[in-house]
Amino acid sequence: MVVISRFRSLWGIEPGPNMTGWKKRLVEYKAHGYAGIEVTLTEIDPKHLPLLRSICDETGMLINTLIFSSWPGYVGPRPRGLSPDIHLQFFRKQLQLAWILNPVVINAQSGADYWSWDDSVYFYENALKIERDEGFQGRVCHETHRNRSLFNPYVTDYVLQRVPKLQITADISHWVVVCERLLDQGEEDQDILTRAMANVRHIHARIGTTQSSQCPEPLNPAFAAERQFFDNLWVRIVKLRVKSDPNCHITWVPEYGPFPYHPIGTAQTHSELADSEGKRLEALFKSSVV
Repeated sequence: MVVISRFRSLWGIEPGPNMTGWKKRLVEYKAHGYAGIEVTLTEIDPKHLPLLRSICDETGMLINTLIFSSWPGYVGPRPRGLSPDIHLQFFRKQLQLAWILNPVVINAQSGADYWSWDDSVYFYENALKIERDEGFQGRVCHETHRNRSLFNPYVTDYVLQRVPKLQITADISHWVVVCERLLDQGEEDQDILTRAMANVRHIHARIGTTQSSQCPEPLNPAFAAERQFFDNLWVRIVKLRVKSDPNCHITWVPEYGPFPYHPIGTAQTHSELADSEGKRLEALFKSSVV
């Protein structure tokens, strides 16, 4: 039986003393229909990780962990000399810490956009070995994120053809901004999306536009083309997963973040948008696999 689990990002939400703020939020999110949370590992003091695991167990929430292969949180200027091997060392340490949370999936913002494409291939070939060595084989998904190796569809296509077992997180809003176009018109774009779908194991379901990675009002008629593109894309990914594995676990996040992702003066806050889009898309995904 297919299981579709909606996770709530804690991006921009303060944990509070002894994580009391997060504990209150988890209770609210559980009531809202979320199956779990997505939390950034580097934003938590390692000594508090057991407490977070305990709170999630108490509230019945699953954990999805976001990690980096280097330069966590993009704080300050990019450090010099971040070679693939340095990324791999940091990546391993992140996985070792993640064991404390026992996440059902790990979303990795990995690699670097300034590497050669073959450097990225080298990194991902070795990342797969590290995932296996650390006991996370099949649970790590590498995000199609700006600033990272998979920042555009072309390098991603190149990497996936050479590292076919790599699992990815589809956050196609980044590609739409980088390419400045929706990717459902040109034949080459369509072909690359179709090939990449086979490797998707986690989804960041955020509608973007050609000029912004976050659409402030997805249901506004002004964004009808964007909504149609993203909805169709996500449904295709869900259907492909179910076709390849009728007992799959589909994990996804309505990942709408705070300012500057979310513009000032919008009809909904980014949290309200995440919740409303979460319910809308959960119904869409479930209806697509009936």
